[in-house]
Amino acid sequence: MNLQARIQSKEQIKQASSIALWSILNLTFLPVLAFIILLFQLSKVDKNSLADGHLKFAIKLNLFAATALIFVSILMIALGGFNSGWTWVFVITYFVLVHTIFIVLAVWALIRAWAGNTVFKQ
Repeated sequence: MNLQARIQSKEQIKQASSIALWSILNLTFLPVLAFIILLFQLSKVDKNSLADGHLKFAIKLNLFAATALIFVSILMIALGGFNSGWTWVFVITYFVLVHTIFIVLAVWALIRAWAGNTVFKQ
């Protein structure tokens, strides 16, 4: 492997790692803001690169997480509103089970990016 390929690989790893980190931040501390930053990355990544695969995964994961959150919110309102005892059952169950799965998947993608691997083996 020549020097140019090694430099490109390190740049791709850094970019993929940054994308995976923004995905985690969107799921935890900076919802929406981090997702907007992920969307801005669409124009900055090379197609069919390591970073492109991580970006596509991150956007799909975060959209799926948002859909699940909206679904649970609608379910809470439909089954008794925010004053019902079932509200806490839905909230705790969602965050302990479902949201945790999304965060674990995002951390897994970050570890794969650090290793210079695609999100899924090809």
